[in-house]
Amino acid sequence: DGNSYGINVAKIREIITYQPVTPVPNAHPSVEGIFMPRDTMITAIDLRNCLQRGQSQPGGLFIITSFNKLDIAFHVDSVVGIHRVSWVDIIKPGATVSTTEDGISTGIIKIDGRLIIILDFEKIISDINPETGLKVTEIEALGVRSENEVPILIAEDSALLRKLIVDSLKKSGYENIIKAENGEEAWEYIQKTADEA
Repeated sequence: DGNSYGINVAKIREIITYQPVTPVPNAHPSVEGIFMPRDTMITAIDLRNCLQRGQSQPGGLFIITSFNKLDIAFHVDSVVGIHRVSWVDIIKPGATVSTTEDGISTGIIKIDGRLIIILDFEKIISDINPETGLKVTEIEALGVRSENEVPILIAEDSALLRKLIVDSLKKSGYENIIKAENGEEAWEYIQKTADEA
């Protein structure tokens, strides 16, 4: 629909032309189906459907991502470009765009006069199937853990993953957790701490 969205390029394995998929019965409405390029089964997600912009038609491209031991293809109309941006240039989405744990945006960037919403692909996948996220229940099964005050600094742009990581660490007994939304914030914290110590 003329809108552009972004993804962190570190999560992209490759971009390929659309390939026909095999529909999966009783799957989530955003799951187009599965396909097997080079003997690897990949689930195809209709990004238009996820963003409530209708259904994708055959054609376009698949952005193949790999995270959390999952290979997922996001069906998109096109890829406009690849841009190197600094976290300084990324605007944090406001509460009207994205609440911390419920939104699918990790930030917004202005490129060539257009606002590009950077999508939280982990959140999109977790919304489709919650079992794909970090499984806090597996940590709970380990039982009560002794408290540990070792400081841990977490840098994660996905609000969902950041919360899951912090919750998992707390359930594992770690209480001294410092959260940063990106590497730059984490680096500033490290420098500040080094200067003070």
